[in-house]
Amino acid sequence: MWNAALMHSYTKPITGREAKAMEVFADALTLYGKLAADGRCAEPEVFHHFVGGGMFIVKTETLEIAHEILDMDDIRKMLDTAMFTVEDFKVEIMVTGEQLMNNMSLYTAIGTELGYI
Repeated sequence: MWNAALMHSYTKPITGREAKAMEVFADALTLYGKLAADGRCAEPEVFHHFVGGGMFIVKTETLEIAHEILDMDDIRKMLDTAMFTVEDFKVEIMVTGEQLMNNMSLYTAIGTELGYI
């Protein structure tokens, strides 16, 4: 079951760096594809805006695995390269699945205890 996800988002390539931006995007899909083949994560899901920019999501079983993936040398290199090639590049770790339900239960309990829910 997938309980965490890495979300990578970007707006558009930096002017003059379009080719490198496309290259790093292909590298990211290859790297995550290999990790998925090894069972470390799901295949990346890619979302693209009609006029450029977009995001992709890579699901993992745990938050710990998501952090481990971000600490891998090849992934760090790809992320740092992306920072130099696309505008508004962001990487976020999200929760999903059972972890999301646990977090929402805690949120609701605290909100109730404080009298806001």
